[in-house]
Amino acid sequence: MIGDVASLRNEGFKKPEGGDFQYMEIGGLRGDGTVISETVACEAAPSRASQRVRKGDIITSTVRPIRRLTALVSAKQHGHVCSSGFAVLQPKQIAAEALLVYLRLPVICELMDLHTSASLYPAISEKDLLGLPIPNIPATVQANIATLVQQSFTLKAQSERLLEAAKRAVEIAIEQDEAAGMAYLAREGALA
Repeated sequence: MIGDVASLRNEGFKKPEGGDFQYMEIGGLRGDGTVISETVACEAAPSRASQRVRKGDIITSTVRPIRRLTALVSAKQHGHVCSSGFAVLQPKQIAAEALLVYLRLPVICELMDLHTSASLYPAISEKDLLGLPIPNIPATVQANIATLVQQSFTLKAQSERLLEAAKRAVEIAIEQDEAAGMAYLAREGALA
């Protein structure tokens, strides 16, 4: 069972007076297993902003699990706050990346969906989530999964950086000339 390899993290969040915080909501989950945090003013904090997360936690949406909304909390997101619509899992006897991939498998999401209750706002309980089966994944397979997931995150960040460099190079080429745009790409290390 998932509860044998991970535990729920229930680190509450109390809104401080004034200031702001970094918030993760269900809409911030991306299809690549990452989540975007946004800055929210404490006085405008939604009531669902209730849980702190830590680096290496897995957050998975308990609402409409068929949508495969699960993400790995990055080191930069340590201490951020997430919605109560997430189950925050702290991997214990499994690589975080292996749990991430497992919870995003279509067949597992379908299984989670079978455990939902309500029709307008179908959600799986944390108890049912922890009770889902999980195979014993050999350590070598977990290590390979972890390496591949981390490589995909690195390559995704690199592709985003290169795309921004290419956009800027086009702007420079329009404003100045093509040679200036190409020189910009070379300075940014975007040319192979």
